[in-house]
Amino acid sequence: MQIHFKEKALLANQYKIEKAERSKNWIGRNWINVLLFGVFISFVGPTYTSVADGVYRKESVMALDLSDFGYFGTVLCIAIWYAACMTIAYFVWNYQDNRKIKNLKKQRTELLKELELLKEGF
Repeated sequence: MQIHFKEKALLANQYKIEKAERSKNWIGRNWINVLLFGVFISFVGPTYTSVADGVYRKESVMALDLSDFGYFGTVLCIAIWYAACMTIAYFVWNYQDNRKIKNLKKQRTELLKELELLKEGF
């Protein structure tokens, strides 16, 4: 009975590895969407106003009003900030994906060893 459960666990592990391989490098696969979103945020961000709620903010404030730069300077600051965040996210998510796959493969080898030991016992 344990052999059956180990085989099922091995199969589930293989599916997890395949799913992790397919879903890694999200930013690299969707780079055009990430770029277009960044351009949109960069140009709309300086003029975006939040609605005044009357409690914390008495009046709505634009990022352009808070900035010491003009419109294009604020756009450039937002674009640089967005690019830095996406670059950091790319490397962090890539590291996390590779680490997850490495751990799953390590778990697979352990399951294979346990399965071999169980089959030798019978």
